[in-house]
Amino acid sequence: MKKKLTHAGTLAVIFILAVLYFEYMTGRGSDDMTADIGNATLPRLYFSVEGYRLNPMNGYTRKMDISSMRDSITPVMNNQLAMNMEAEERTIASVDYVVYTLDGETKLYENHLASAAEQMTLTFEEGILNQERMMLVTLHSDGGDIYYYTRVVTPGDFNLSSCLDYVYNFHENALAKNENTGVGAAIEPNGEGDNSTFSHVTIHSNYDHVTWGGLAPQVTGEERWKILETNTAYTSVLLEYEVNCIGEENETDLYTVKEFFRVRMAQGIMYLLNYDRRMEQVFDGSRKVLDEKGLLLGIVPADVPYMVNSEGSIAAFVQADELWSYDSEEGRLSLVFSFRDAENTDSRSKISDHNIRILSMDKKGNMTFAVSGYMNRGAHEGQVGIDIYYYDIEANSIEEKAFIPSNKAAAIAEEEFGKFAYYSVKRDYLYMLAGGTLYEVDVDKNWDEPVISDLKEGQYVMSENGQWAAYQTGGSLESSDQVIVRDLNADEEYKIEAVEGESVIPLGFVGDDFVYGRAKQSETGAAISGEKVVPMYLVEIRNSENELIKSYDPGEYRVTGAEAGSGMITLYRAVKNEDTYIGAEADYITSSEEKEESGVTLESYVSDLKKTQMRLTFADGMKEKKARVLKPKQMLHDNPALPEFDEDSTEHGYCVYGLGELQGIYKEAGEAVRNADSVSGVVITNGQYVWERGNRYLAYQITGQDELLAYIQNGLAAGTPPLEVLNELSGGKAVELSGCRAEHICYLINKGTPVISVRKGEAPLILTGFDENQVIYINTADGQILAMPKEQMDQIMMQEGNEYIGYLL
Repeated sequence: MKKKLTHAGTLAVIFILAVLYFEYMTGRGSDDMTADIGNATLPRLYFSVEGYRLNPMNGYTRKMDISSMRDSITPVMNNQLAMNMEAEERTIASVDYVVYTLDGETKLYENHLASAAEQMTLTFEEGILNQERMMLVTLHSDGGDIYYYTRVVTPGDFNLSSCLDYVYNFHENALAKNENTGVGAAIEPNGEGDNSTFSHVTIHSNYDHVTWGGLAPQVTGEERWKILETNTAYTSVLLEYEVNCIGEENETDLYTVKEFFRVRMAQGIMYLLNYDRRMEQVFDGSRKVLDEKGLLLGIVPADVPYMVNSEGSIAAFVQADELWSYDSEEGRLSLVFSFRDAENTDSRSKISDHNIRILSMDKKGNMTFAVSGYMNRGAHEGQVGIDIYYYDIEANSIEEKAFIPSNKAAAIAEEEFGKFAYYSVKRDYLYMLAGGTLYEVDVDKNWDEPVISDLKEGQYVMSENGQWAAYQTGGSLESSDQVIVRDLNADEEYKIEAVEGESVIPLGFVGDDFVYGRAKQSETGAAISGEKVVPMYLVEIRNSENELIKSYDPGEYRVTGAEAGSGMITLYRAVKNEDTYIGAEADYITSSEEKEESGVTLESYVSDLKKTQMRLTFADGMKEKKARVLKPKQMLHDNPALPEFDEDSTEHGYCVYGLGELQGIYKEAGEAVRNADSVSGVVITNGQYVWERGNRYLAYQITGQDELLAYIQNGLAAGTPPLEVLNELSGGKAVELSGCRAEHICYLINKGTPVISVRKGEAPLILTGFDENQVIYINTADGQILAMPKEQMDQIMMQEGNEYIGYLL
C-alpha cells in the first residue's frame, strides 16, 4: 500500500511539474527568447492657438515624403506660433524648422533655435504663410534627429476662433446631453441617419443618438484636437478621445471615439455643415465578454475583420486597433497585438494611425498578420511601414518576420503597399508589389529579388488576402499576350494566353477566382478626351484550379475596366462611335465562388441601452463563461528581413480626404472628385489641391485671359484631342473629370483655369464661368459666349459621356 501511495505521489509531482512547465512555455514564454514591445520614447509636440491645445504631431525617425504629409494644418497668428514640447526621457539639444511649398520642392524659409524648452515661439517672415505651406520641425536629440510635419497658414478672415469655440460647445453639450444649447437645432435628422446604432452617428442622426442616448459618457485621458482644413469657406476639426460609458455586462465599458466637425461662419452666424462620430468599444478579455452563444464585441462596426480556422474552433478579430485570438476549445483569449501600454495612460500608444490585417490562419490557429502604418512604439518606433508577424498559438508568442519601411504618410503607405504584401508561412517568403515590381524576399536568408519589373498601372492585380497575384509578361497593356496567375503560398502558377493579334488583361480577384478580359489589338482606340482605351470584347473568370467557370460577352459594348469584390464584379463599358469610345452604363456580374462555412459568424444583436451590438457567434456555443486571458510576448529576432523598395517609382494617384481620414486613392480624377463630394472632402495629388467641397465663390468669370482661351480654341479647331491641348498648356497637368457634374467643375473654373466639355459629334465647349444657377461657356463651333443652367448641362453631358477635361496650375 505504501509503495502504491509513493508511486501515486511521484506521478502527481510529475504531473504538476508538467502542468507548470506547459503554463510557463505557453502563458509566459522563455525569458531569453521573448521581450516586451517597449515603451514609447519620442517627444510629443503640439501647438497653443486661440487658447486651444492643437495638432499633436507624430514624431518620425526618418525624413518623410513632404507631399504626402497632410495630417493637420496649424494656424499662425501675427507670424508667431507657440509650440509645446513634452520630451519625456529624451534630451533635446536644439530645434530647426523649415517651411516648404506643399509639394516639398521649394524651401521658402528656415530658422534655428539654439536651445529647446517646454514652450518655444516659432517666428516667420511676413508673407511666407499667405497660403498653405508645409513645415518640418526637427528636434536634435541625444538619440538622433526626430522629424515632425504640419501644414501652416495665416488664417486671415477664417473666423477660426469662433469655429473652434462652436466645436467645443457642441462637443461638450452633446456629451452632457444639455438641452436647448443648439445641438438639436444644428443637426439635420432624416432617413440617411442610422438610428439603430451608436457605432456611427452623423448630422442626419436623431437628437438622442447625437447626445449619446443613455450611455452617460465620461471622457478619460486627454482629447486630441486636430485642424484638418481651414479657409474662408469652412474649418474642419477632428477630436480623438476615449470615454467610459455605462455598460450592461460590465459596470462600464471603454470606447475610442473619433468626432469630426465641418463648420462655417457666415454673416455672424455659425453653421454645422457636417458631423460624423465613430466609436468603437475596446475589447477587454478580463471582463464579461462571453455568453452562451459566443464572444460579445459590443458597439463596433458591422464589418469587424475576423478569420476562423478550418475547425471553426478558433477565431481572430481586430477591434479598436488590437488583434485578439479566441480558442473556444481551450477557453483561452490572447491579446495578440496592441500598441496600447499596459496602464493605458500614455497617449502616444493610443495614436490610431495604423491598420492590422489578418493574412492567414492554419488549422491549429497559428496566424500571420500585418501591421501597417505608423509604429507607435517598439523596435520601429517613429517609422512608417508594414510589419509582418507570425503568431504561434502553442508557444503563445509572436515573431516579427519582416519590416518594410516607407517614407510616405501612414494612410498612403497602407493604400499603396499594405494591400500588396503577402507572407507565405509554408515557404518563409515575403512577397511585395511596389512601384510596378513584384519582389520575392527570403525571410530566413534576408535577401530579395524582383520576380518581374516595369509593370504599369492595369498590368497587375492582387487578391484581397494577398495570396494570389496576376500580371502581364512582356509588352504594354494592349499588346501583352500572356498573364501569369501565381499562388504565392504554394509557389505554383498557371498561364492564360491570347490568340494572335489579341491581349489578355488582368482585372481582379473575387476570393480565389481570377477575373480577366480579352481584347483585340486592332480595336485599341481613344476616348473622346483623347485618352487611350483598350476595349475588351470578352470577360472570363477562372477558379483556383484554372477551370473556366464563367464568361461575359458585352455584345455591342466593350469593357474598359472592372472592379471586383464581395462576390460582385462591376464592369465599366463603352460603345464605339466612329473612331472614339463613349462611356456607357456599367454592368454587373456575380462570381460563383462559394464561401466556406466556418462555424463562426459575425452577428448583430440589440439591447435597449447600447442598441445594435456585434457578437462572434460559435455554432457549437460556449463551453465556458469566463476565458483565460494571455498576452503573447514578442520573439526576439536578431535580423528580421528589412527589404527596401523604390518608392519614387510609385505612381501619384488622386487622394481623397474626408471625415478626418484618407478615404481612398484613385487613378482617375473624376472618380476621386465624385467620392470626395460624397464625404464633403478634398482631392489631392502630389501635395496639390485638385478639388474641394464648397471652397469657392458663388459666382466667378475668367477675365483677362484672351490669349489663353485663343490657344485652347485654336488647338481644338486644329483637331488636337482636348487632353493633349490642356497637357501642352499646363506642362502635363491635365485632369480628366469623367462622370462629374457642372457643380463639380466650378471649383476648377474658380481657380482661373478653363474646363473643356467634350461632346460626341459636337464641337467642344470651353467653360469659363458660373453663378449659382448657370455655367458660362464658349461654343467653339462659332465662338459665341453663352450660358446654360447647370441642370441642363448635366442632362446633356449625361447623354454625351459626361467627359470634362481641366488642368492644374
